[in-house]
Amino acid sequence: MKKHNISFILSLAVLLVFGAACTNKTQEYAAADGSVKATLNERTGEWHITGPDGQEVVPEYDSMRVTEVSTDGHPMTVVYYNGAVQHWLQYYSTMRLRSQGDVVGGLREGHWVYYHPAGNIQAEATYIGGREEGAYRVYRENGVPYYIGQYHNGERTGTWEVYDESGQLVATQNYDAPNS
Repeated sequence: MKKHNISFILSLAVLLVFGAACTNKTQEYAAADGSVKATLNERTGEWHITGPDGQEVVPEYDSMRVTEVSTDGHPMTVVYYNGAVQHWLQYYSTMRLRSQGDVVGGLREGHWVYYHPAGNIQAEATYIGGREEGAYRVYRENGVPYYIGQYHNGERTGTWEVYDESGQLVATQNYDAPNS
């Protein structure tokens, strides 16, 4: 073999190895239903979480961090930062959304939504300074209300309603009444 052919082959091998090290190798994880896709750029450590339309799930944020990863490598908890507000997205191992809402100063703030593993809403609550405030609704997996009530300053208040699996009211409890 000629000397210049060997140097060409060595140069090509170095270029291929160096080029492979510089590429943006990515790992992708997706929910089976296509509702969310997570992409990790292994070179930079950056994650991108997108919905079925390909757009970022939380479009306006200063930065984002995956704070919990499953044993198979997909994100379980993703936090988007926008000033003092952190928007949390938590996922089941299937990559379906488990819960989402804002955290300010380490406390839940504003509207939070929790989801059943199948993807439908399990509960909705509003928080002020980490305490429940206002309407609180819990739903069965079939979407029928399970119980509905109100919170004030983290305490149950007013009349709470309990429903059976068909959505029929079966009980009430008044938390403002004495001995409730």
